[in-house]
Amino acid sequence: MSTDNYNRPPLWFIIVIIVMMLPLFSWPFVMTSLDPADEDSTKWLMTVIFPIYAILSGYYAYKCYAQRKELSIILLCVLLLSYAAIGFYLYC
Repeated sequence: MSTDNYNRPPLWFIIVIIVMMLPLFSWPFVMTSLDPADEDSTKWLMTVIFPIYAILSGYYAYKCYAQRKELSIILLCVLLLSYAAIGFYLYC
């Protein structure tokens, strides 16, 4: 049996990751608000790909926290900026 324990992130960091994932639950409403005629546009493509990016960012931030805390925080900051950018892109 291995005594090498996996260093889990602290509870506060897990809560931050979960909070960063909460806007994805409203993503079906964002998809329905798009015009069906725009399915060939980049706006539609970004709307489809963004949830995948957000989930992967949260997953990688969780996994790399034990070795590289700064990278985890940077990933979540970039995700937060991406939420702002996609909101600006879709609604302005």
